[in-house]
Amino acid sequence: MELKEIITEMDQLKEELEALRPIPEDRTNRLKQKLRLDWNYHSNSIEGNTLTASETRAFILHGITAKGKPFRDYIEMEGHNEAIKKLENIVHKDIKITESLIKEIHKMILVKPYDGESEINPGEYKKMPNYLYSLQDERIDFEPPEEVPRLMNELVNWLNNHIDPPKRKKRQYDLHPLLIATGFHAQFIKIHPFGDGNGRMARILTNLILMLCGYVPAIVRQEKRQTYYNALNMSTLDEPEPLAEFIGEECIHSLEVAIKAAKGESIDEPEDIDKKLSLLDQKIKGLDKEEITLEKSKEVTDDLFEQLVLPVVKHTAEKLDRFREHFHEIEFVTTLYGISKSYKDSGEIENDLRKNWLEKKKPINQFKLTCKLKGFKKAGIDTFDINKGLWFKFEKFKYALSYSPHKPKLEYPYHRRFDDREIEEISTSIFDQVFHEINRRLDKKKK
Repeated sequence: MELKEIITEMDQLKEELEALRPIPEDRTNRLKQKLRLDWNYHSNSIEGNTLTASETRAFILHGITAKGKPFRDYIEMEGHNEAIKKLENIVHKDIKITESLIKEIHKMILVKPYDGESEINPGEYKKMPNYLYSLQDERIDFEPPEEVPRLMNELVNWLNNHIDPPKRKKRQYDLHPLLIATGFHAQFIKIHPFGDGNGRMARILTNLILMLCGYVPAIVRQEKRQTYYNALNMSTLDEPEPLAEFIGEECIHSLEVAIKAAKGESIDEPEDIDKKLSLLDQKIKGLDKEEITLEKSKEVTDDLFEQLVLPVVKHTAEKLDRFREHFHEIEFVTTLYGISKSYKDSGEIENDLRKNWLEKKKPINQFKLTCKLKGFKKAGIDTFDINKGLWFKFEKFKYALSYSPHKPKLEYPYHRRFDDREIEEISTSIFDQVFHEINRRLDKKKK
């Protein structure tokens, strides 16, 4: 959609949501929890936090931590969650966004200074110059420390001239709130006022502006990270249109979810954390009590092939194909009846695999898909490869699935079937493993 259409859609959805108020407390709480979990996971993941969506949920809602994850990741996730709660508490008040408030929120998300990096202190502007490298390995320098107080004072004054409480009360703005929020976002990133946490702060403050003006938070999802960066790089305080288009579409999505919640409808989505874990809990609770009704046979494994194996392979290959611009070569290797076959084109796998599987007269014992991503293009001479595997094993009364080195093998009776949401979860998990491995390798090279 073009920007004008996005703004019109946002305002229409906002009016529709307003017409549904007052919203029952249980529906409001359900919406807040979903938005908060998504916001925490995606915003921190963009910055390299290693907690998965499931681990984020388990930690925020139940205080459960996973082995092997950096303690710093949990500290930052907790601080970010507290900052969001603060926004929820102040968004209905006649407040101004001040430098003191900005520093207070920064102190919440950073929690404590980095060990050995005294120039990075929570709630304090940077003392040293900061910069980063783009994916094209170009250095991007931000405003020098001595300019930060003046520039932040000007930016905050600019913001409050546009959205001070009287204007919000009358809903009379010189610019549309989307343009105000994204213009602020672009300038804040250009200044980069803190030693660390600037990306998370920019997204928090952008959403605070939108929320103060009656909208709902726009969740910048980690899978759209590069699109977000591209829009941000093309935007400025005075010309925020590229970023406004991106943030506006995400705000529309959140408004649609909010309207569903207000009406009492389901707000589960294919990637929804609550739904995934609910399904996982159902699996775990039911495993020991399920009656074994099917035994391995050619008919049973063929049915499972069509219902589970082939869809998982197809979705996984299609998702990993999205990395082709980042690697010199992507190869898929299937191992079936002890015979391995290589594919350069993921589109060839489905028909070939169906033919080789179904033409055999005996039931399958095991199947493996290996995804080989060879030669990362954008790491100079320090290129690297990534291999990911997906295994199915078929035993007498059960079949097993393994697709992550960090998870145990999952076992199910043959009558257990997967729905589209669960199949999507498996392929997305493998995609996420590759995504996070690339980020881990790149972060390691910059140290």
